[in-house]
This record gives sequence, structure tokens and C-alpha cells, in this order.
Amino acid sequence: MCLIALAHGDRLVLAANRDEDYERATREAHFWDDAPDVIGGRDALHGGSWLAVARGGRFAAVTNLRGAMPRGRSRGLLVSAFVTSTATPEAFAASIETEQYAGFHLIIGEAGRTVVYVTPGETPRILERGIYGFSNAPSGEHWPKVDLAIEAMKSIPADPTDDLLRFLGTPRNSGRVEEEVFIAGDRYGTRASTVVIATEDDILFTEQNYGRGGVPLVRRSLPCTMAP
Repeated sequence: MCLIALAHGDRLVLAANRDEDYERATREAHFWDDAPDVIGGRDALHGGSWLAVARGGRFAAVTNLRGAMPRGRSRGLLVSAFVTSTATPEAFAASIETEQYAGFHLIIGEAGRTVVYVTPGETPRILERGIYGFSNAPSGEHWPKVDLAIEAMKSIPADPTDDLLRFLGTPRNSGRVEEEVFIAGDRYGTRASTVVIATEDDILFTEQNYGRGGVPLVRRSLPCTMAP
């Protein structure tokens, strides 16, 4: 996943693009067979995920970092491990052995409650209520597409799914990865745009999938009630 916008308040709004090789085996968004209360796509290679949410409101999303050296474990396992665990976001963040993974930006939390940001080399940070953006820029480097994502999140209506999916799926044709929200390539590109809206009562998980060249494929909306 290469772009995440987060509105953290009484409700959670999460909008994200996953950029990946088209050849990488992937399962589109679904309720997981081994964790039926979890919704998300799944990396068929290692079993992790780039973005997932559980009925209790636990959620996680991860991006890679451009230029990060490969390590032993898949970053997506951090997402699947958190949403299927009972650890608090703070405890889970403190337990991560970051040296086992290639560089990442990881956001984990519970909708309407605590949200934590984790990246190697920095102390995990609790995010105050507000709007945030993350890309696959190296830690400490700022990319313009993050500003675009934050501005899009600031202007969302009460029912933002269609507006945010339109934002996520629109190429800017800038020619620079630092500015490009949506990538339409032949080998590599945006494979999924996802919007999650979680209130104290309901969760709506919507995913638009894309094929080579940015061709729209299946769109799924997976609603569920918030678990007590």
C-alpha cells in the first residue's frame, strides 16, 4: 500500500491505495476464512494484508518504504497479526521487532479510541484525533501526494465513500511518483482503492480493484455491525 489518509475522531474514515506488481497473487476483500470477524484483502504469498478491519473496530494498514532493503518477514503480517490479536495498540506496537521487516509505515488502532503510528527507528507514536496522511516516502521525507490526500479527507461529505474512491482512482499524470495518487502501469500499479468508515454502530468496507493499466475491475462493499 502506498497511500493512506486517516480521519481519526468519533468515527474512523480510512482511505488508501495499494500499489503492487500485478503478478503478485492476491485475494480481494473478503471476510477471512481463518478469522471470520475480519474484513480485508489478503496477500496470497505470505498470508498478510495491507489493510484490514475487525468487527470490534480494530484496524491496521501498512505501506512499504521506497528504497527499503528486504528483510526476513513480510510487512503485511503485522496487519493480520494486529487485527486478530487482543493486544492494545500500544502493547502491540512495543512488541514489534522492527529489524525483522523491511521499512514500513504502520497504523494500528481501534476506531474511536487509540491509534498508534509505527515506523522503524522511531518510538511508536499515539496519534491525537485529527487527519493524517502517509505514503511510501522514506521516513522523514515528505511527498506532495500526502498533502493531496489530507485535503481530500478534509473536504469529505457525511457519506464520503464515492468521493474518496474517485479521489483515489484519478491519475494526476504528473510523471512523478511523489505526486501521483493513482498509478496505471503495465507491470506495477494501483491494484486496490479502499475506503473504510467505522462508527460506534457500523463498519462499511468498500474496495475498488484495478487491473493492468488502471482498468477498473470488481468493486465490493462489505458492511457489518460493530461487535460489542
